[in-house]
Amino acid sequence: MTTLINLALYQIGWFCCVLGAAHGYAVTGAFCALALCGLHLLLVKNRGTELRLMIQACLLGAIIDSTQQAVGILTFTVDSAWPFWLPLWVFVIWAQFATLFRFALSWLQGRYLLASLFGFVGGPLAYYAGVRLGAANFSDPIWLSLACLGVVWAAVTPFLLWLARTGQPGTYRSFN
Repeated sequence: MTTLINLALYQIGWFCCVLGAAHGYAVTGAFCALALCGLHLLLVKNRGTELRLMIQACLLGAIIDSTQQAVGILTFTVDSAWPFWLPLWVFVIWAQFATLFRFALSWLQGRYLLASLFGFVGGPLAYYAGVRLGAANFSDPIWLSLACLGVVWAAVTPFLLWLARTGQPGTYRSFN
């Protein structure tokens, strides 16, 4: 049940961010997803460890997505209400993604090559879905953007898994 709740919170948050950005409600979508991150933190047994991983993922994501945007791999849909170089919803998606590593993706722990393959395929697919929904755009040629994303995510996924290695697997509190 923990895995299903974790996946549901992540997926709903992802859609809040991406669809919010695509339809002109980027900040609203980000705050909705941030509320889901808060709910996740309320449910976990070790909040400090989980929050630390979420912050580390946000910082890593800011560096990675800023760099990708700066070199022209992709551009994110922005909201004029958010004055910074990277949209708020991008930070929140990284925090949301971090919530998976001690829960739904804990089965990858210690399997860094598999995690790399998972990132190589899954990372570009997630960005592609975001682009198709209107939250970002790839530069031409698209295949080059996807290949660059694949290489980045082949490194990022095992690294985040390594950061999440303490306290495995994550559990939610029981409210019986």
